[in-house]
Amino acid sequence: MANPLSDKILASASKIAGLSVALRRRLHQIPETAWEEKKTSATLKNFLKTHGIPFRSVAKTGIVGEIRSGKGKCVAIRTDIDALPITEETDYAFKSIHPGRMHACGHDIHMATVSTAALLLMQMRSEFAGTVKLLYQPSEESPPGGAIAMVKAGVLKHPQVDMIFGLHVWPTINVGQIGIKEGALCAGVLDFDVEILGKGGHGAYPQDTIDPIVCAAQVVSSLQTIVSRHINPFEPAVVTIGKIDGGATRNVIPPICRLSGTARAQSTEMLKQLQIEIEKIVLNIAKGHGCKAKFTYLKGYPPLTNVPAANKYLSGACLDLYGKRALVSPPHPSMGGEDFAHFLGHVPGAMFLLGMRNPKIGAIHGLHHPKFKADEDAITIGAAVLTKAVIDFLND
Repeated sequence: MANPLSDKILASASKIAGLSVALRRRLHQIPETAWEEKKTSATLKNFLKTHGIPFRSVAKTGIVGEIRSGKGKCVAIRTDIDALPITEETDYAFKSIHPGRMHACGHDIHMATVSTAALLLMQMRSEFAGTVKLLYQPSEESPPGGAIAMVKAGVLKHPQVDMIFGLHVWPTINVGQIGIKEGALCAGVLDFDVEILGKGGHGAYPQDTIDPIVCAAQVVSSLQTIVSRHINPFEPAVVTIGKIDGGATRNVIPPICRLSGTARAQSTEMLKQLQIEIEKIVLNIAKGHGCKAKFTYLKGYPPLTNVPAANKYLSGACLDLYGKRALVSPPHPSMGGEDFAHFLGHVPGAMFLLGMRNPKIGAIHGLHHPKFKADEDAITIGAAVLTKAVIDFLND
């Protein structure tokens, strides 16, 4: 049974649903990739200014909004604001006007949801005591991500944030439902490049060369034995080579072949083990072929682990607002990375999964798909959950 506060939140969210959708559609039309989110940032600032919410610019295109209501604790809610280098293939009337750019990971929904929650919290300042920080973070899609820059800019201080909430749309969860996962939610990421150095020459005389492509082929196949033969089968782990670059023509053996890959795991310890196994296989195979190998590691994201104390407020809010049927528990964590984890390295918090699947409108495609769509009813639902969780935390 919904309590009076829940009823008030639902009624208020319903009244501004049109505004929420309009903001989402405007943001969807102007997708911008990492650190280029100038129009996006300007649109969000205009929304905050229009509704009397104080804000400041941080980390280039990032924004920190702030809602104060007396003395008390401080809670933050975060959204990412960048898009992907994807050409949109939806049938939206409000599709991207930026060629080769698309909100294919739902960040437009995230921004509209957090902005709607901000407006609700601004209207309901009499219901809580404390401070709410609104974190609009650039560059989630491009490691090392924008969260590090936001933290360095001091967004978690003055006042010190006591808890942080985040969200991500989820294409396998139906609209009207919220997914809350205890413990590990997203994987840690180890991205790497390998250069295999051989000796080039004519393709007709391989005996006079040291072929890095043959070496690279064996490396790619052998790396797949790491997860199947060196890792406990009950430990989630992934090793993928997504790019091979070697040679320029059919009859020339090149002197170098480059591999680019990613490893994923649910713990920092497992990531370290994967790195050791990758290096061991690459170096030994390269030695056997008479080649040399060089590694370059790109700073990735740590594993994202939800804190039970934060999940308590999110699940409680969902139950109070929408009942038991709306709350689902994902059966396993995602092997995708999410730099919200960097915030959780400094303050306790949790990320929930916002259901947006609706086959009737074609909202069936996965994240990063050129036909990705989301049911816009999710915006109001997510905003209501965030609003209730924030108020409950500040008043607890």
